[in-house]
Amino acid sequence: MAAKQAFYKNVHSILFAAWRHRYLLVVPALVLPVLAFLLSQVTPKRYISHTTVLIQETTKLNPFLQDFSVSTQLKERIAGLKALLHSRHMLLEVAEELGRIESPEDDHASHEVWVLSQGLAVQLIGSDMIKLSYRSSNPVEMAHVLEVVAKHFLENLLAPERSSVNASETFLADQLAIQQNSLVSAEKKLAAFKGKNSARLPNQYQFDVQQMRAAEDSLREKQTLLAGAKAKTDSLKTQLLKTNPMLSKIEENLVRLRADLSMLKTRYTGAHSRVVSLQREITQLQIERDAVLASTNQLTNLDIQQLWHLASELSLDSNAGSVRPLLVSQLESLEAASADERQLEQEIAQLEFVIADLGVKLESYAEIEQQLIELERDIQTKQTLYNDFLKRYELAKVTGALGRYEKSDRVKVIDQPFVPGTPINPSTILYVIGGLFGGLALGAGIALVLEVSNTRVYRKDELEKLTGMPVLTRLPRVSEAALQTSVAVE
Repeated sequence: MAAKQAFYKNVHSILFAAWRHRYLLVVPALVLPVLAFLLSQVTPKRYISHTTVLIQETTKLNPFLQDFSVSTQLKERIAGLKALLHSRHMLLEVAEELGRIESPEDDHASHEVWVLSQGLAVQLIGSDMIKLSYRSSNPVEMAHVLEVVAKHFLENLLAPERSSVNASETFLADQLAIQQNSLVSAEKKLAAFKGKNSARLPNQYQFDVQQMRAAEDSLREKQTLLAGAKAKTDSLKTQLLKTNPMLSKIEENLVRLRADLSMLKTRYTGAHSRVVSLQREITQLQIERDAVLASTNQLTNLDIQQLWHLASELSLDSNAGSVRPLLVSQLESLEAASADERQLEQEIAQLEFVIADLGVKLESYAEIEQQLIELERDIQTKQTLYNDFLKRYELAKVTGALGRYEKSDRVKVIDQPFVPGTPINPSTILYVIGGLFGGLALGAGIALVLEVSNTRVYRKDELEKLTGMPVLTRLPRVSEAALQTSVAVE
């Protein structure tokens, strides 16, 4: 029951406060709708126009052309697209095409850019549709302005893709030419190296090894023949010495002197001067015979020439007719054997030179092969790079051709820019209703502030609470005129 009474007291207080501030509550509610009506009439009309553009990527739907397409990536670029729409360079181009400025250096160019930037907005719908909107107070030019803006915006939107393809194609063409020149240079270097070392290339290695083995076999064979030829020459020299006319002459003299010595010994003693002289001659001839026999391996060309000379002298002696043919035949055989020996020595020297040259050549094969491998590896690397650049260049050409082919179908305008007929400003009724609610809210707020800041006491219970004493009666408010009238009556 007490709570109910307290509730009624509070309601009564609120209503009483509202009544006290009735003018503050009513006047704003009556004045603000009128002001809102006037405001709706004087506020400039704002209009909005938009265009919707579909950026198609038809190649992604074709599995055969998917590898050649370049994605626009609209979702990832939406922040950049908003910046592009409000960029100064693009809006300067738009303003210049619209005729609002003559050049970017005009004094009011910045103002025109700001006006256009304030009215433009871009929105991504889905993943491949873009909506451009334009707000302005002049509906007549809005369609044309939006059309020009959309044209420049789409050009800048697709420019990175096209410029990227063109730049890639140009870059790859330049790199392809560089790699081709480098490859040709490496091939010429390899050809020159092969021409300079044609006899020492790895494919000649087995042939040179076989040739060296054949030369070594031939050398051993010739060395064997040379040993035989030397043995034959020595044998012929020995035989020649045994049939040497000089040795025969010495033997004849020895026989003759020994016969004379025997005859003298029969007549004289061993101490006789003639006997001693003959013995001395015999001893000297024996020494000469031994020296001739000991010179078997020391027979020189001079000795052979002397033998030839002796043989020619003996040919004049009729008594030497049986000696000359044997001596001459032996000398001829010795000459033939010596010629064979010299020929074998020359062949052996030539074979040794060939073997030494082949040995040096075989030792150089490792270095030549290493250089050849490096040159071939360099060519292989350059060939791989060239083929890679060639493949990428062809792909870039196909991508560029595909972009030019689908250029007309890449952008589809769904909604053309239009001239708006209805402004986007709120209607007059909304202005009035808003003014009404705004006036009520303003009046209530002011009344609430005044009530909270008012220190007057209007209720008996509040006075009793403040003074701590009961209120006995309440004096009515007596105006000054009534008081004067009462005094006059008295």
